[in-house]
Amino acid sequence: MKEILLFLALTLTYYFKNKHLKNSHLVSSSINTDEMKKSIIICAFLLGGSLAFAQEDTLSNEQNYKEIIIQGQQKKNKDQTAEQLQVSTDKLLSTTPGITLIKRGNFALEPTIRGLSAGQITTTIDGMQMFGACTDRMDPISSYIEPTNLEKIQLSTAPNGDQTGSSVGGGINFSLMKAEINAPKSISGKVGAGYQTNANNIQTFGTFQYSTKRWALLVNGIYRKADNYYAANRREILFSQFEKWNAGANLRIALNERNTLSLDYIQDEGYDIGYPALTMDVGFAKAYISAVTHNYTHRSNRLRSVETKFYFNYVDHAMDDTKRPAEMISMHMDMPGTSRTFGMFSKAKYLLSRKHILNVQVNAYQNDLHAEMTMYPDVGSEMFMLTIPDGQRRTAGLNLTDTWLVNSKTRISFGGRAEMNFSDITTDIGEQTLTSFYNGSAAQTRFSGNVFAQATYKMSKNMSLFGGVNYAQRPPSLQEIYGFYLFNRVDNHDYIGNPDIENEASINGNLGLDLKYEQWAVSVEGFVNSFSNYITGIVLPSYSNMTGGADGVKQFDNIDRALLTGGEFTIKWNPISALSISSVNSFTYGVDETGGYLPYIPPFKSVNSIQYHLSTWHFKLEHVGAMAQNNVSTERYGENPTPAFNLLNFGVQKHFSFKNQRALHAEIGVENIFDTPYYEHLDVMEIQRQGLNFVIRTTFVF
Repeated sequence: MKEILLFLALTLTYYFKNKHLKNSHLVSSSINTDEMKKSIIICAFLLGGSLAFAQEDTLSNEQNYKEIIIQGQQKKNKDQTAEQLQVSTDKLLSTTPGITLIKRGNFALEPTIRGLSAGQITTTIDGMQMFGACTDRMDPISSYIEPTNLEKIQLSTAPNGDQTGSSVGGGINFSLMKAEINAPKSISGKVGAGYQTNANNIQTFGTFQYSTKRWALLVNGIYRKADNYYAANRREILFSQFEKWNAGANLRIALNERNTLSLDYIQDEGYDIGYPALTMDVGFAKAYISAVTHNYTHRSNRLRSVETKFYFNYVDHAMDDTKRPAEMISMHMDMPGTSRTFGMFSKAKYLLSRKHILNVQVNAYQNDLHAEMTMYPDVGSEMFMLTIPDGQRRTAGLNLTDTWLVNSKTRISFGGRAEMNFSDITTDIGEQTLTSFYNGSAAQTRFSGNVFAQATYKMSKNMSLFGGVNYAQRPPSLQEIYGFYLFNRVDNHDYIGNPDIENEASINGNLGLDLKYEQWAVSVEGFVNSFSNYITGIVLPSYSNMTGGADGVKQFDNIDRALLTGGEFTIKWNPISALSISSVNSFTYGVDETGGYLPYIPPFKSVNSIQYHLSTWHFKLEHVGAMAQNNVSTERYGENPTPAFNLLNFGVQKHFSFKNQRALHAEIGVENIFDTPYYEHLDVMEIQRQGLNFVIRTTFVF
């Protein structure tokens, strides 16, 4: 009964808090009608979806659209996912309901979840906290991980008990692939290569595993290189090149039948990375990620499992303008930055009773950020300043979740997270930078966290209803507290931090329905997210901009309210065993306290496909489309309307089987068949995306 009362109390709180917004206009009347009709006609014809791997997992009632399997241990997944190892992490994320990517170049796209990004969401690797080092957000955590490293990508669209940091918008966890002890084959692996005609893009990769009864070693690596890509009509997009490599290793040791030890290491290095939407490129971006993990499992004991991890990661990043033509550079500058994080977490699953399962997690970490800028004017001495003045944050948190199996039809999960943050500046020069815009103490302590309740009700064998509510807070990031003249290309303003800023808070509600039958499955989910103390930039008219050509200076600050609402709709239909038709659709709408539209809000988007299997052949026709986004606030947030677009892609795969479970996968495809000029709403500076592109990939499994 107490769990139900908690659920009702949170629901009533949400209702009264948002009553003032009930008359908001939730639909724009200025959507491009012709493009809308075109999208609907194509969607109705194709009824498609995202990649096959995403469709299978996102339609599972248990996963509830929350996981993408990359190369899991199950034998059934190994053949189906071989080709995924060569696509980029950005491509995998782009096909996931609820995720949209901010694009600044042809590399390192930044993920957003239902219109929320940066400090509003958490991004972790195997549960490990990690933070980018770039002040212009050119190195999201997803840029330092590759599909060859991964077993699955886990998406949470709202705060819950699994996260290792406070957020108001959920998070993404990149779960690392682990070596398999006592595998069917002692030596196994995959090697492959691929080529894309657009941008002269090449990639090669390899994964190798050696397995015994007591231990196993998995190593992997990938290399990618691309020149400038071409938009439609062979229009070259300058400064869109990149080069990178990634290598990872996992060693698992079975201490006994219930205890294992796991060692992980990943090194990711990128060079000469162009960003056509920004004023600078990246000379290098490097990440070093390491962890040691102990796992205990006991299926017949009340204490079912305990996982404890200690980790350390270091990011070294340098913005660079030396390869830009002199006429494009008003003043040469260097902008290096570093991020260092070390921490731990321990989580346990305990069987309280036959109907209650308790999950407990404690975690702690420290993050140190440093970013600087040195300017070299044509006349006079060089100028130096810190843009992130040696900020440090220490965090400790506790998560508790109780899963209550009420009966055979009803399951309720409820719990929360409590978190304490200690933030400070660690150097004298950093303190001096802060005093240029703030007179108080740099040191501060903040408390944050969340409480949540989620319920699932199985209405029948084929139908399930799910929903929940949560209240969450998140502390402002170190950039939002201590940042010093951070340039935002979207609204063309420099930003400075604000140590007096309040925690951002939200109340979120979601409701959904899953239908699953033998030949088809449907899932629909809607959400509403009401914010208080929403963090955004407020113009400081008395300040002068530092960046040449900027329109002014803004300071991170709170506004009273903001509202986000929207949902996702996914359908999969198998009229015959060889034919699969699917569609993934999402929509988000956001307004602030004045009724103005929030930034970085994607329009309605639909990813659709028809897939046909004929013996060892696999054919796929894919449609990707989005409606126009006219819900923008140009004056306040610097965004412009975005036109609708529709794309068609086609691919053919052939599978060759050999003795001893060896196989060869070959793929030929064409993307953007009609060479359509387009860009998406979250593409900074409206830089057009790739035009016609032919793709060739081969993967050998042994």
